Amino acid sequence: MFDMVTNLISERKIPTLDDLQMKALLHHLFTATPRAVCIQVAEIAYRYDHDHPRAMDVFLASALPLAERAARKRADRIFVHPSDWQIELMYDGAVKAVIAVFQSKCNLKPEDDAFRRYLLRAMALGAVRAYFRRGENDSIRTAADLAAFAVPKRPSLNEVEDEVITWELLDRVTTFPQLRPPVRATLECIRSLGPDHALKEHAFTASGDPDAWKRERGRRPILDPNMIAQSMGVSKAKVHQYLREARIILRQAFNQDGKLFLTR
Repeated sequence: MFDMVTNLISERKIPTLDDLQMKALLHHLFTATPRAVCIQVAEIAYRYDHDHPRAMDVFLASALPLAERAARKRADRIFVHPSDWQIELMYDGAVKAVIAVFQSKCNLKPEDDAFRRYLLRAMALGAVRAYFRRGENDSIRTAADLAAFAVPKRPSLNEVEDEVITWELLDRVTTFPQLRPPVRATLECIRSLGPDHALKEHAFTASGDPDAWKRERGRRPILDPNMIAQSMGVSKAKVHQYLREARIILRQAFNQDGKLFLTR
């Protein structure tokens, strides 16, 4: 089994094995492989042989023991005497992070230590987030008087009425006479592209996945300036300029009190 792992690392390729041999290899990786070797094997399954039918099995067999160590290490740093429940919760978060790493197919820098740092950082963050964002008390607030949390009733609209109002408002916005021609053309371009082409998801940043930030929860897709600029034949900077001008004018004309676009 040692020779099989050595060949896997040297050839950077998962060998073709029958079911019994593969089970033996996975058991060996999970139970009897040093930490450094586990990282090497996981990197091969992730970076060099990702499309192999058993690549994820090899990756998890190598990475899950590291996830357990990461969970215990983080628990020991945060708590004086961590309970089994706290360790298990952090281990669950580290495992989810490991699976997300394999599924991400992120292109890493061609550095010898890039994958190790990427994997270990993901496990450490996953373990901590799983504990502090477990969410069993989400949306729970205390108050001396429950009447303070009474939600005022609003007139309800059915979907058809809501859609008609939306289209009427869209027509008024795109034909608003106080807009300059290029600004009006930008809004008409967005309308013609539709949500499938004019919108995009928020991009990843150097400080991590913004979808995981607490302040970004529940947000919606944003306009795609590159697609709009390409369709109009202008620069991205011009699109931003026109959109800024449109926001100022339309907000003043249609939404001065800020209540028009409140979510019902």
